[in-house]
Amino acid sequence: MLPPFIFEELRHINVGLTGLLVLGAPLGLVFFSHLSGNQNDGTKNARFSLLGLVIMASSLALLGFLSDHVPALGVSGLLLLFGIGGGYFQPANIGALMQSGSASIQGMLGSLQRMAQNIAIASGTAIGSTIINLTQPNLATGVRSAWLVTLLIVAIVIVADLFFTNRNRT
Repeated sequence: MLPPFIFEELRHINVGLTGLLVLGAPLGLVFFSHLSGNQNDGTKNARFSLLGLVIMASSLALLGFLSDHVPALGVSGLLLLFGIGGGYFQPANIGALMQSGSASIQGMLGSLQRMAQNIAIASGTAIGSTIINLTQPNLATGVRSAWLVTLLIVAIVIVADLFFTNRNRT
């Protein structure tokens, strides 16, 4: 939700070029989902999930702290980095979820995963737009705050992942 605001409202880039610049995240997700899927035989789900989250957090930190000073192509590159993280995280996360249940409930697990993803997308959009509205008329502050709130959520997930992974080993 945030990149079009950055490119159109803050950088005054036309809609067509904005459409191309926001492709960074989906391209990273598509290409690195395939790559990570080839590298992961199902035994590396926890490592790939954590790697993806760390890459995503790095991208969000850079977007949150530097986005005002990074050229538009650099922002698109950071979106690509975010997509790369998603490309490592999403297949491993779905794989781990599917391995947690028997074959007879995989359809249910898949639908629950997709429902959770849709709720997260809707919630993220609502939270991001609320943050932007609360910081009006300073759109740059709203966008930066929304990136940092997202970073905080990803950081919480990383800490929870590390906690539960270490707890399950003992």
